[in-house]
Amino acid sequence: MNYTQAIDYLYQLSSLGWKLGLNKIRALLKEVDNPHQQYPIIHIAGTNGKGSTSAILESILRTAGYTTGLFTSPHLIHLGERITVNGIQISQKDLVSYVERLQPLIEKYKCTFFEAITAIAFIHFAERKVDVAVVEVGLGGRLDATNVVSPILSIITEIEHDHTKQLGRSRRKIAAEKGGIIKRGAVCLTGSQHKDVVETLAQICRERKTELMQVSNLVKIQNIIPGEKFTSFDLRLNGSIYPQLKLPLLGEHQIRNATLAIMATNLLSSEHFDIKIEDVYHGLFDVRWHGRLQILDNSPKVIVDVAHNPDGTASLVKSIQNTFVYDELFVILGIMKNKNYRAMVKNISAIASRIIAVKADTHRALDPRYLVREAEKHNIPAEAFTSVAAGLEHALGKSGKKTIILGTGSHYTVGELINCYKST
Repeated sequence: MNYTQAIDYLYQLSSLGWKLGLNKIRALLKEVDNPHQQYPIIHIAGTNGKGSTSAILESILRTAGYTTGLFTSPHLIHLGERITVNGIQISQKDLVSYVERLQPLIEKYKCTFFEAITAIAFIHFAERKVDVAVVEVGLGGRLDATNVVSPILSIITEIEHDHTKQLGRSRRKIAAEKGGIIKRGAVCLTGSQHKDVVETLAQICRERKTELMQVSNLVKIQNIIPGEKFTSFDLRLNGSIYPQLKLPLLGEHQIRNATLAIMATNLLSSEHFDIKIEDVYHGLFDVRWHGRLQILDNSPKVIVDVAHNPDGTASLVKSIQNTFVYDELFVILGIMKNKNYRAMVKNISAIASRIIAVKADTHRALDPRYLVREAEKHNIPAEAFTSVAAGLEHALGKSGKKTIILGTGSHYTVGELINCYKST
């Protein structure tokens, strides 16, 4: 089996859909000696911000000298982005080897794509002898394939309305699903400020006899200075002072994610790891997390961000307004069918001079003509294109010296835009 065949094999498992449940993944992992039990794990769930929080926390732990595993989803361009050790993606050779080894078990238990890739990540981390793994939930929490772990710390970022078909239509129901990662004896740290979310998580913690810590009650953020290269801010956290922290992930919402990660390192260093203040500073400044207000070009300025739901686009709009100066803003917008595209377009219309609606190369992509019709309701000029590349070419042709081109709406759209620049 070569790399292309291995990738094709994994992707054809997607035909099984996304089946929530733990029985199959538990059975498979038991047959390979439960690799996920061989190292400490930090488990992270949430609607928005869990990927950035995971990346920041991993960077700080790696800076402190620990061998780190990081499992995230989805990827932007290459599948290997989901599985890294010390910031290095799993190699094509290793991925092929794991697929060949696991194929009989994958077929025995009829595993889905996500169950298979989760098992590969756990095995890879065990074989690389990581000191700690940061594991991001794929969907929800309670029945997500990653929830076979027994973490030393559970983190739940902000919870909003998304994936309501699978998780429920109220924030309480969604919080109950995501709160399923809370385990007895492992502190749960949350960045949520919604009363209904916090109450739901607190109830789960009481039932499981564990502690819930709400970051907003423990921190004070001051002196925020936004910039195009990094955001500077001061942080007071549980008696500790961190002046002039510098974060290359732009936007105030990323400060909240960074604060959550720093609070996590505070808890971890008190019981499990030796993390110094300078590790926090360097780890924060060195974090790299593509597709989050990432600048691809400066002439004209092309920015991409994976905001893929209404709350994500609301944060994105605020960040663009606070960070960048421009005469006009063209938005290349490609959204998935299962998203609340009306609310997303409404949010984006607050800053867009023009919306260039595109269709990413996936059957999940929404017909861009729906986005055009929605944009016109908000009196925003809009055109539809059948590909991301065509939309980008059109935007570049229309742009002036002080135009910003913003690509957003989904990981698929952003991944294709990044690939357009990588291939030139």
